[in-house]
Amino acid sequence: MRDFAEPQLEVTDIEFAAADGRLLAGRLYMPETVRAVMTVNAATGYRKEFYDAFARSAARCNWAVLTYDYRGQGASLSGPVAQDPATMLDWGRFDQPAAARAVTERFPGKPLDVIGHSVGGHFVALLPEDLPLRRVALLSSSSGYWAKHSGMMKTFAWSFWRIFGPAFLATHGYIPKGLLWKGEALPPGVWKDWRDWGVRPDYFRDRLAEEGLLSRYASFDHPIRAWVPDDDPIANPATSRWLLEQYETAPTEMKIVSRSDLGRGQIGHHGLFHPAMADVFWPQIWRWLSCEEARRAA
Repeated sequence: MRDFAEPQLEVTDIEFAAADGRLLAGRLYMPETVRAVMTVNAATGYRKEFYDAFARSAARCNWAVLTYDYRGQGASLSGPVAQDPATMLDWGRFDQPAAARAVTERFPGKPLDVIGHSVGGHFVALLPEDLPLRRVALLSSSSGYWAKHSGMMKTFAWSFWRIFGPAFLATHGYIPKGLLWKGEALPPGVWKDWRDWGVRPDYFRDRLAEEGLLSRYASFDHPIRAWVPDDDPIANPATSRWLLEQYETAPTEMKIVSRSDLGRGQIGHHGLFHPAMADVFWPQIWRWLSCEEARRAA
């Protein structure tokens, strides 16, 4: 697909392969002048199209942006969802690195910035060390441990892990999209990873240790900033701080996003990517990623 509605911005659908051979569907947003490249790592159950306005805004600021669907999601789904072998850990150790590799190879010599939405920020430490990674922006990204959620989300999460999720797997073989789960249908392996982590206070740490991946977090040293809406029922200061602490040696900081200050109504877990944020919130991400804040302070 080529989109000529916006002058000096080309949008093209692409396909790229992960290290294990799985083909993934992506969408590349290319400005006339590329100063840096960006990947947008989606949240669980979100297709790449959800991030279209965000990607276009970044591209207008001279990033070449790659959005994409994880395996088992959207256009990267392979066959019936109940039979797709995808796991959530596969998203981190295969899909996110493949996307970063795909966009950096198309624009050699350009720095790479990574956006992580929810689970999209969990596995940044697994990116190959030879990539020109510059900075990481986490939006509503945090531990998924159910007992640390806020309000009714805590009750829903417990029920999802203990009652509804197992019932869906027994009757459908996967987690369908519907009244209880609003996102894209989830392959069984994705949900099982998520459930196994979501019921543990240490979330994914045991699994990462079993896979020999925890050391990657200890050595990751790129700057990370997390933006946390003050009305997000999942990503709150405590759960987001927990995630930042997993990146032991990286310079990290957290910014609380005030719903009342932005004046755009409810933000929640996905509202930071809403087009209404284009003028009131996204510019601060572009400034930080481009190191403009550091230059102003110097």
